[in-house]
Amino acid sequence: MPSIVSIKFNAEEAEVLQRAHAASGIAGLSSHIKQVYFDALTLNVGVLQEIRSELERIGAEVERLRDSDCGKTDPDLLLGILCGLYVMVRKSVSESIRAQADQVLDVTAIEGFLKGR
Repeated sequence: MPSIVSIKFNAEEAEVLQRAHAASGIAGLSSHIKQVYFDALTLNVGVLQEIRSELERIGAEVERLRDSDCGKTDPDLLLGILCGLYVMVRKSVSESIRAQADQVLDVTAIEGFLKGR
């Protein structure tokens, strides 16, 4: 038997929720709330395991560059690492969270930047 839980939002929270709901493409607001609050708790373990090995490789590469560059930091290298991390984390979250992030950042532009390096 389903349970009903009453949730009240202040005006600011309601506005954020409505924007996220509009971006999610999910028909009903209650379905959107369930997906955000409950589906987001389900980890995409397979992708997270792939990310771990990629992060280790990136970390080793950064250390190698740091050692060979006498401590100088390359801004393009740091931007590339940040972009790579964003793409990896984006792959590990649910579609509704990706839709929210896509409102702010264009992942195709980020991937294009990484491919052009």
